[in-house]
Amino acid sequence: MKKVFAGVLLVGLFSVHAWAEDPSKEAISSLQTAQTLIKEGDTAKAIEEINYALSKLNEVTATGMLKYIPAPPKGFKLDSKNSQGMGQGAMVVSNAGAEGQYSGPNEASVKITIATGGVTGKLGSLASFGAMFAGVSQGDGSSKSVRIKGFTGTLQFEPNDKSGTLTLQVGEKTSVTIEGSNVDTEDVLKSFAEIMDLNGLSKAF
Repeated sequence: MKKVFAGVLLVGLFSVHAWAEDPSKEAISSLQTAQTLIKEGDTAKAIEEINYALSKLNEVTATGMLKYIPAPPKGFKLDSKNSQGMGQGAMVVSNAGAEGQYSGPNEASVKITIATGGVTGKLGSLASFGAMFAGVSQGDGSSKSVRIKGFTGTLQFEPNDKSGTLTLQVGEKTSVTIEGSNVDTEDVLKSFAEIMDLNGLSKAF
């Protein structure tokens, strides 16, 4: 009998732990708590619960972005990828994001960052606006507008440093930033953008 009880208790504890680790369920729980607090007139606590629920929903969004971090193109390898959802403070920067780190020949490195919400999620639009002015300058490192797989972006490349940044706006609040160092040409950055499912990303977020 003791063994049966211990087994039931273990299953119960595991279920609670699994619930606690599911951010979508945590968000639902916090919103339900917020509703109760509002009825009780405790709006300050209700706001805390709502903010917590938002942070958990951002985690769900960020996790969903990981599948849009692509497999590496020929000659590169994917070293790591991670996601992060942010809370109330992220309203100013970005709400959720995913990042992939790649390495290639001759110590080349490329980082892909996907961001949605806040200022960072609109980075592609801001960069394109800046390129209207920066692109008219002459010499190395000037910005220029690019069009990749139906999406407009901005590309800046420094041939002398073999470094550059490609930024694409793939949705109203979603941007993709591809940064490279020790890369031979700007085509390396473009190649990473070309293998991404940009259309799927734009529809998903």
